[in-house]
Amino acid sequence: MRRSTVLAVLTAVGVMIEARPSVAQSAADVEALRKEVEGLKAGQMAIQKDLQEIKTLLKARPAAAAPAGPPAEAMISVEGAPFKGKKDARVTMVDFTDYQ
Repeated sequence: MRRSTVLAVLTAVGVMIEARPSVAQSAADVEALRKEVEGLKAGQMAIQKDLQEIKTLLKARPAAAAPAGPPAEAMISVEGAPFKGKKDARVTMVDFTDYQ
């Protein structure tokens, strides 16, 4: 029992001796971090200003006109071209474009 108590005390003393106080950052490091944070804040403010200008421009832009009525019909001649089905059949063409 006494031996384990001595061993525990010696271990605690050894840990305390080896434990070093945490090293604080130097004043230069703190100042550099402060300048970096200020630079980031300035950049963020510039981005917010740009976004506000974009919003203003978009609000000032006239709204796109809605298409007037149904799409136009076109007559296409199939004379001399091979086809299957009625000659006067209606066809609906849809144009799909992927802008990626």
